[in-house]
Amino acid sequence: MDTETPGSSGPELREYTALLRRRLRLVVAGALGGLVLATAAVLMVPPSYTSTAAVQVRPTGVAELTGERSGRVAGDVNLDTEAQVLVSDQVADRVADTIAESGGTAPDTGDLRERVEVTVPPNSNVLEIHYTAGSAEDARTGADAFAAAYLELREAQVRELVDSQLEALRAEQESRYESLSDLASESAGATGAAAAGADARAEALRAEIAELGNGISPLGALQETIVPGQVITPASTPEGPTSPVPALWLPAGAALGLLVGLLAAVARDRLDPRLRDTEETPRISGVPVLLDLSGGRRSAHAVGLLGDDDGDGQRVNQTAHLVRTRLAPALPADPGAVGPDSEDAEADGPASHGSGEPAPGRIVFTAATTPGRAGAVAAVNLAAALARTGAQTLLVCADPRTAPVNGLLDLTDGPGLAEALVEGEDPAELTVRPDAAPLLRVLRHGSADLDAPVLGTAMEDLLTLLRSAAEYVVVALPSTGDRADAHALAGSADLLLPVVELGRTPRAALTGLLGTADQFGATVPGTIVLPRQPQTADSAPAPRSSDGTTAASGTDRSTDGDGTPAAEADTSAGKDREAGEAEKAAEADRDQQETATADTQAEPADTGAAEAAEADRDQQETATADTQAEPADTGAGRR
Repeated sequence: MDTETPGSSGPELREYTALLRRRLRLVVAGALGGLVLATAAVLMVPPSYTSTAAVQVRPTGVAELTGERSGRVAGDVNLDTEAQVLVSDQVADRVADTIAESGGTAPDTGDLRERVEVTVPPNSNVLEIHYTAGSAEDARTGADAFAAAYLELREAQVRELVDSQLEALRAEQESRYESLSDLASESAGATGAAAAGADARAEALRAEIAELGNGISPLGALQETIVPGQVITPASTPEGPTSPVPALWLPAGAALGLLVGLLAAVARDRLDPRLRDTEETPRISGVPVLLDLSGGRRSAHAVGLLGDDDGDGQRVNQTAHLVRTRLAPALPADPGAVGPDSEDAEADGPASHGSGEPAPGRIVFTAATTPGRAGAVAAVNLAAALARTGAQTLLVCADPRTAPVNGLLDLTDGPGLAEALVEGEDPAELTVRPDAAPLLRVLRHGSADLDAPVLGTAMEDLLTLLRSAAEYVVVALPSTGDRADAHALAGSADLLLPVVELGRTPRAALTGLLGTADQFGATVPGTIVLPRQPQTADSAPAPRSSDGTTAASGTDRSTDGDGTPAAEADTSAGKDREAGEAEKAAEADRDQQETATADTQAEPADTGAAEAAEADRDQQETATADTQAEPADTGAGRR
């Protein structure tokens, strides 16, 4: 499969922005949902108040007994340990007793512990006590109660340590005194060496008693001056609730909802089997978008027959010129050879090449990927644009659903492709020129009673025949999901243009069609992208006639503003101009003959003149028909 540019190797920023555009509703719904939930939480969650008290923890002076020198700061107090003590059951029990003594209901100890939080500012010996309650006054009372209970517990613990140490030292000192008294009684009558030994023992006991006294004196002084800490910042009454905070909860809820919406959008986009926009199409297909008529629209927008006065029509014209460039025949080797503008060129045949023989026409397939009118819209507009460039263009309707083509070109049902394949009729005699696009010839699908056997070999022979009848043959194929026509004819195409209908084309249908083209070696320069097309026949836009007005009637027409402006005769070139002049001349001769016949009928005696006029008129009509559709050489070779 020949492609213009390789597909994207991975997602790009524009693909993510395209995803946001595709799933904008889902993303917005997620953000709004999060905002609504946050608003409901703000309104329904009861307010809570938090009060803070700051306590400075002082060394007790008994570090050798309590191990306080192992603190995390450069001091004598381990603040991590003290923070755990503050939220212990012992402190909580004291707080509960304090609240009960003040006339309130004693709360549960576990509930109190859940309401309090202790933080330690860096490089300090301060504990910040945060207490949360349902009212501002209860929050202040709880914070003060925890601070006071903690200091009371710390003081009680220190006093208990000091008292136990003093009791132990005093007991030792009393024991030494008793030993000294007993020694004095024993050594009262001793003499000599015994007396000297008793004196030495007595001196040692006195030294021990003095040493114990040195330990008792500081502890006794400390017992009278214990200061475990102090409240440096008493708790204050909060001015407002700390939770919920609308200024925090609402943006957080919206952000959380937005995140959920984005995740849902990505998941939904990855699971969606359909193509949604022009950014996604080249990434999936690996070929560029050759013609984009969506205009960024994903909703239903009926596209009609576009003309030069429309922006989309100009894009179709650009695509037509690109197709002509891709399919341009080789230049003649002999500069004097007959070219497409030669006076000897046939009026209704394709351009000739250097040998003087008609150059084989080029076949362009527009393959729909969805049932409906999208494929017909792309084929009709491309064929009309090629005709506007002055090229002999034939539109072949291979889709049994002919209503969209008939509605766009203001045609009625009639014989066409089915009769040519089944009954062997000459396709040149079955083509029609629509008023909406006078420079275009159309081979309709045929009668509703017949089904054109496109899958047979007769279709390939017919395409070979049609190559010699027009410079460009645009074949409108039905949806690949309905019929296998694209698979059967892919090898006969010079170009194959998949038609993507945003919002309806399955990704698998497009990739399958491209795989088929690759297997048969068909050239796919790009895709044609249309917005979602209306499914009902009466929603199709009505084509415009040559005078710029809307066509009168038709089951497939609507009053959409897209249409083809009046086609001027001087926009054609080559054989189209000669065919138009021949037709006008034949029409003028026919009018003269009809006038002559009327005059002859007014004079009964001259019956021979009437017969001559009638014969002349038949000859002129035959000449006109031969000029409009010249039989093609069935032996022309295929591409």
